[in-house]
Amino acid sequence: MLYKLVFHQKFLRKSVKLTKRNHALETDVLQTLQQLSDNPFEPSLHTHKVTDIDGNLAFSSKITGDLRAIWDFGENEIRVIELLDIGGHSGKNKVYR
Repeated sequence: MLYKLVFHQKFLRKSVKLTKRNHALETDVLQTLQQLSDNPFEPSLHTHKVTDIDGNLAFSSKITGDLRAIWDFGENEIRVIELLDIGGHSGKNKVYR
């Protein structure tokens, strides 16, 4: 059974900015989203719990070497993944603590 993906505005805005001129990265993001929809704990995603920038618990899944998707399960809906943020896991662009 697939998970439904719900995109927060922050995730959409940042993903468009990141992939605007980088077709290969756009492909990586789309492949990761497909994997999240199929199985958010697929070993290749390296999914683990993190504390996001706002101090909330969430999950981080690997897109590329430094790029991560930050997400959580929907509060009131079964089989929903809310994509919260996208960005690096280190440096000035990190998206979790």
